[in-house]
Amino acid sequence: MTTCSITEKRALVFAVRMRFSAESQVVKDTAIDKLIERQLYILHNEKGITFQEIEKQDAICLADGTPVITRLDMEKALKRLEDSKKIIPKEISGQVKYRLSEQALREHQEIQETAEKHFSQVMQRLFKNTPEGIQHYFAPFLECLCIIFSQLGESYVRLIKGDVALDELLRSPIIGQAFQAVNTKYPSIDTELFESVVLSFFQDTHPDYDLIKWNMAQNYYLAKALGLDPSGHILSKEVFGGAVFYLDTNVLINALEPTARHHGTFRALSKACKALQIQLQACQISLDELRRVVDYHCKLIEKVADQISDEIAPKIRGVFFRIYREQLEAEAPVDFETLFSSFYEPMEDLARIYEVELIDDPWFVEAVEGQETQKLLQKIQREYRAKLGRSKGKASALHDALLLQWLQLERERSTANTWLATLDTSLPGFSPQGEGEPGRPLAITLDALLQWISPMVIYEAADEYEVAAIFSKAVKDQLLPRETYFDLSDFLVFAEMEWSCKELPSEDVEECIRYVKTKAPGLDPSEAADREKIAREISKFFTDPSRKYKEELQRLESMLEASRVESGRQREESQKEVTTRNEEIEKLTKNLASLEEKGRKKDLKQSAFLRTIVVALLFLIYEAATLYLVWKYGEGVNFLQKLAKSWVIVATGGIVGPALFWFILGRERIHALGWPFTKFAKIE
Repeated sequence: MTTCSITEKRALVFAVRMRFSAESQVVKDTAIDKLIERQLYILHNEKGITFQEIEKQDAICLADGTPVITRLDMEKALKRLEDSKKIIPKEISGQVKYRLSEQALREHQEIQETAEKHFSQVMQRLFKNTPEGIQHYFAPFLECLCIIFSQLGESYVRLIKGDVALDELLRSPIIGQAFQAVNTKYPSIDTELFESVVLSFFQDTHPDYDLIKWNMAQNYYLAKALGLDPSGHILSKEVFGGAVFYLDTNVLINALEPTARHHGTFRALSKACKALQIQLQACQISLDELRRVVDYHCKLIEKVADQISDEIAPKIRGVFFRIYREQLEAEAPVDFETLFSSFYEPMEDLARIYEVELIDDPWFVEAVEGQETQKLLQKIQREYRAKLGRSKGKASALHDALLLQWLQLERERSTANTWLATLDTSLPGFSPQGEGEPGRPLAITLDALLQWISPMVIYEAADEYEVAAIFSKAVKDQLLPRETYFDLSDFLVFAEMEWSCKELPSEDVEECIRYVKTKAPGLDPSEAADREKIAREISKFFTDPSRKYKEELQRLESMLEASRVESGRQREESQKEVTTRNEEIEKLTKNLASLEEKGRKKDLKQSAFLRTIVVALLFLIYEAATLYLVWKYGEGVNFLQKLAKSWVIVATGGIVGPALFWFILGRERIHALGWPFTKFAKIE
């Protein structure tokens, strides 16, 4: 970091935020003193720096070379710094040279070291994986930020002064121009990698990133303001100190709903307003319009909620639909009156939390039909369409016309420092006066207002980190392409046509809405004639064969046909498989029966053998007993005579034996013994 050029160091010191004390002196004087101190620190040497040397250097100019301090302002600043002992003048060879006092030098060294350390940490996080190393990208990245924030600073000042509208700021290709300038000056860098890292720096949310964005934007913004307004009043408390801010309806919505996009901005702004004794007020007509807005969204949600798929729902713009979806997921059905009760009776919360005062005057009723009001109403509608490309409703335009007239009337009759705080980007710079007539702007946006008054009210680090995070989101929305969001009214035509689009591919629905906005801008789907024109455009859109839903139908039909073919093939294969399995089952059944039969025969044969043995033993026992009895008790001299006379008894065993054999073994066992027993049993 010590090898940085003077230009880089000048840019780097802008990473340390200029802080102001509202009680010390006017903001412009303080800012110039700080810039001179830092220039003396950057050009520091022991002999000192002459006035002419300070003047010739560009360290107090912006990155585009715009000088921000006049010669007279520099002379006054040097005198103030000398009186406060911040610098030490010394005459050498007839020339007065200036250098910082030892104490001031130490203070700036500490500030510089802190800034360099913080910036190095950010560089390490962003470029740690680059093959060339961090130092290779240090100068290009720093210069890119300087270009971007110097242009942002000029745009913000012009916005607040009424010279440019916020929508013009949003369309400015600031990042693209910065990339082109850096790529031309540093051709050796990896362009794709560098641009990706810069976009990541603005896209990602990180406290270190946010603080650098906030500090650089704030300092360039202040420096640009000093150059554009030599009077010094643009940055003094005289502009907003003790002012009265009337809150537009869109601001009231964000103040009441914690999940709203600008809720954090409003809370930070309310703290700043208390520090500057700025009074916040809300007109009764704004509360009435708030109720009309809530009623309109309730009816619209009931009509179109069923038309919105889960994929598209997160892309719907508006806090009311988001609240409805959250409640629907938690509990159904939804009671709209209970859900939006805080919007129907908002003053209790506004007065308690933000000390907002209600203003209700008979003038608003009397001025409704006034000729000036009607002319202003039409002018507001024309400018709204010219700037934003869409129509503003008559009721909303009437509200704005009455509010702007009231603010102008308050300024004229009481010299009150009254302003309108709004989110409507068509109102800043808008004046009820005639074309070309000079006049202070009546309206200012929340983001611009927060940046405008923060140097005078933010002292503590906690507050600064909070505001830095809020501002970082605002910068991202301004510099980077914004995500595509839809309005609930975009789906009204589908509801009016009774055409359900919830089941259609979300890509087709989103593209259809964009197509209708392009081909039929400004049409009201609630009007029959406009609805017919929109329906024709929608029909044209969906007749295109390239639409995803048609591609999806063709894909599904192809899948169905393929499924049918596959099903038939699988059915044939299944039938073949069933036949094969039945044959296998039949074969296995036969084999099993054969095995069972063999096993049964084997068992019968074993049983037959056992029984045959038993029968044979019984036969032998019978014959032995018979022979014994014949020998013992038979008639005759010897055994043969006895046997011859008793042969009938002995022969009985031969008759009884086979009968007993047949009875005990049975037919099956005799068959199991095989031949010659099968012959005996007469079994083939």
